[in-house]
Amino acid sequence: MNCPAEIAAILLEILQWGLLAIRNHGWGGDAARCAVEADHLHNLPALLTDFRPEALKYYWDVERPLFIEKSSAEEVTHFEELWDELSHHVSRVTNQIAG
Repeated sequence: MNCPAEIAAILLEILQWGLLAIRNHGWGGDAARCAVEADHLHNLPALLTDFRPEALKYYWDVERPLFIEKSSAEEVTHFEELWDELSHHVSRVTNQIAG
């Protein structure tokens, strides 16, 4: 199933910010940071084309916190507003899984 449009829009913005960060860190020679950024993003394209509520929950509960743990406050700034928007959808999807 394709990703719901309202969730897809948020995930695409997360991908955009993450890819910009990878580009910036790559030009700066920081391969380790590029890997952290890429690890955060690598499953999001699959969520867009083969949406599964469990996969969104995994991103929210596992991948996002790992990224936050490996990042400074400055490195997550661009994502915070997007995560806030996404949190409402994650709650709804989580209720559907439990439901």
